[in-house]
Amino acid sequence: MSERILVVMPNWFGETLFATPMLRALRSARPHAFIAALGVPRAAEILKGNPCLDLFLPFETAGFGLRMLSRLRRLRCGVALILRRSLTRTALLRAAGIPRRIGFTNRKSGWLLTDGVRPSDGSLHKAQTYVALLAPLGIPPDGAARPYEYHPTQEERSDAAVIFGAHGVARDQPIAILHPGANWFHKRWPAERFAQVADQLARVKRCRIVLTGSPEDRPLAQVIEQGMTAQPVNLAGLTTVRQLAACLELADVVVSNDTGVLHLACALGRSVVALYGPTSPVITGPLGDPSRTVVIHRDGCCPSIPCFNPDHPGFAGMSAISVEEVFRAVTDLLGNAECGVRNAESKPSIPNSEFRIPNST
Repeated sequence: MSERILVVMPNWFGETLFATPMLRALRSARPHAFIAALGVPRAAEILKGNPCLDLFLPFETAGFGLRMLSRLRRLRCGVALILRRSLTRTALLRAAGIPRRIGFTNRKSGWLLTDGVRPSDGSLHKAQTYVALLAPLGIPPDGAARPYEYHPTQEERSDAAVIFGAHGVARDQPIAILHPGANWFHKRWPAERFAQVADQLARVKRCRIVLTGSPEDRPLAQVIEQGMTAQPVNLAGLTTVRQLAACLELADVVVSNDTGVLHLACALGRSVVALYGPTSPVITGPLGDPSRTVVIHRDGCCPSIPCFNPDHPGFAGMSAISVEEVFRAVTDLLGNAECGVRNAESKPSIPNSEFRIPNST
């Protein structure tokens, strides 16, 4: 019987992208293994079409977790790689009879592990720390921060073309996507500054401005829209995650706070301007082409990084980032009138077939 491996994914879709270099390294070292992922539904959205996986298993706790326990037992995995510190999930793996459980040493659930890996001291990107979990399997990390993986489908690309076409977005001018949301409100660059830089880009660089976000971001995007002189396309709350990703692929440049959409843009090879405040670009920064990635961050914007307290007096936070420096960063990335051609040539090729991950065993 081939080796059977379960990977317990992080909850956030940005961190799920961080895990894709580890999945690629695992598949490369174990080409004939059965590899399954266990995670929340939003992780499935990111991993759809990933050829490193044979199965995605949605995590559920209904019925005191007995149904989940039964599914895990039927998988008959010999190894579990646990990417998050979770007492519930780790205990479930032990109860399911998975003999080898590899994860980060920690007080919360470390006592349930068979192989504990020392967490990073904060000097490595999270994508590299996930790869380090492979060491107990004899798969040494190479020390490099590898790019993320994301696989749009032809149907999703067609959806994006239809969405843009319906809003009059064409390739006759640069497309700038602005993503103003973030899961912490103090990770968000001020809405009025997004509006100001959007107007500058529309006026000076002839950019077509597209605002994106989740349904919860819709009010924020409307504030930006109302604060602009130019007329943007406001797609916040109007797309699925997969449709949004396909729209990102059509952008010449993406301006985003530290959030999952930023990392999706990097996975799709887009030029990005990443706005960081209370989080560390070293740990959760964008892993894209360095020549097409600009990170704007003030080391002293918060008393500590990551900063969980938005009310520290005397610290500028995201407001330390000026409109002018964001505009200059976008302008540098756009370069010249050939930017659209250059970005189009760098888009991933459309695969010949779609790899579908089943939703259950």
